Amino acid sequence: MWKDVPVPWKAAFEEAWEAFRAGSVPIGAAICDESGIILIHDRNRSNETTTVNRRISHAEANLLKRLDTSVGDLYSLTLYTTMEPCPMCMGTAVMAGIRHLRAASRDPYCGMVHLAETEPYYTEKCLDYTFEGGELEIVQLTIQSYRELRYIERGASPKVLEKFEAYLPCAVFVSRMLYTDKILDKLAEKNADISEVFDFILSMTN
Repeated sequence: MWKDVPVPWKAAFEEAWEAFRAGSVPIGAAICDESGIILIHDRNRSNETTTVNRRISHAEANLLKRLDTSVGDLYSLTLYTTMEPCPMCMGTAVMAGIRHLRAASRDPYCGMVHLAETEPYYTEKCLDYTFEGGELEIVQLTIQSYRELRYIERGASPKVLEKFEAYLPCAVFVSRMLYTDKILDKLAEKNADISEVFDFILSMTN
């Protein structure tokens, strides 16, 4: 439940929910120093009017572009992201000096953390990465699957949702139930806090 979520993850999920409310891909990210202090957080901004290039306005890339590199030892920082980084964001994180990565959910469609084990340039960086899974993953994939259902309704391919469903069927099942009555849209319209959304989604999985 939300009360048990660590502070860095709360910051990342707050950003993910803001992205959803803005009509963007619901992914958020945060960077903490070795003491656990949040230095910066950001979100996907692919549907915001001030975004110039919407295709590459991903949460992690947006955050890393704003990171003050004078903070000290960049290698000691930890990047928290609600979704496994895509090819662009994985590369951006490594090139930015990030060596500690925490992802709430795997991305079975375009996640690229496996590069840390398969590509020579990445393997020599000795990346420390963890997938949190559990409740965080269920909530993230439910919200993101809901977004995919919206796009499918507009004529998009179901290929991404199919990957999500094969990986975590319970999240897609809940997203379909929520989408029937546009529940997440209604929560967004009434300016519901992510804490309410988070716990509501989990209540549907019990």
